[in-house]
Amino acid sequence: MARSYKRTGRRHSTIAGVNLGSKRILVTGGTGGVGLALSEALTALGATVATCGRTARGPYAVRADLAVPGEAARVVAEAAERLGGLDVVVANAGVQHRTPLTLGPDPEVLAAARQEIEVNLASVVELAAAAWPHLTAAAVPGGPAGTAFVAVTSGLAYAPKQSAPVYCATKAGVHILLESLRHQARTASPGVRVQEVVLPLVDTAMTAGREGPARKIGPDRAADAVVRGIVSERPVVAVGASRALLALLRVAPAAGRRILRDG
Repeated sequence: MARSYKRTGRRHSTIAGVNLGSKRILVTGGTGGVGLALSEALTALGATVATCGRTARGPYAVRADLAVPGEAARVVAEAAERLGGLDVVVANAGVQHRTPLTLGPDPEVLAAARQEIEVNLASVVELAAAAWPHLTAAAVPGGPAGTAFVAVTSGLAYAPKQSAPVYCATKAGVHILLESLRHQARTASPGVRVQEVVLPLVDTAMTAGREGPARKIGPDRAADAVVRGIVSERPVVAVGASRALLALLRVAPAAGRRILRDG
């Protein structure tokens, strides 16, 4: 049974029997939304959590703009130094813009698209490469599980919507990246798990004014789902409406894609 706690005005559920007291965890995009709720949930379970963001504050926070090449690697280096290593890295940071590409090469639209590509995809590639030596060092061959590279994607990685083609493409890219990385890890570092958490629409600043075919979930519920996913060790953890979407795409892909197309 789950119990509740309050931290900085937010309400979370903890998972009975879970103790992350020995875990050193980096969560990108931890200054708001799902990232902040996740950092707080993990901290409440005993983990030592480093975060990053453009306005990050705190003893384990790293100020960084993941749209800038090289920043993700710097975040990993600073977080590992402050925490004494890394056991889990959660690639959570993301941005989404409306990018109408059929109206000609609008400089603002293209700049927004580049930011999406850098933050949502390129920084995840850089994060994985930079984090892997630390994760490999933390993994104990034959020992208990608990070392992982986790990335947050979306149902839009599987069925895109028309208004945000670049965002959808970056999330689809992360999904494929994780599949390939999982193959590499199986051979090179079997003690390190690679996990994907597929979130539905979450009520955050990024999704303000946007609605989808399913009701938004709160950041705390999303954070709980990410924690449960990490603990479950499943390679793909679909949350809420995303679970139903992935099931629908297996049996009726055209219907599933039609549902999200105009979202």
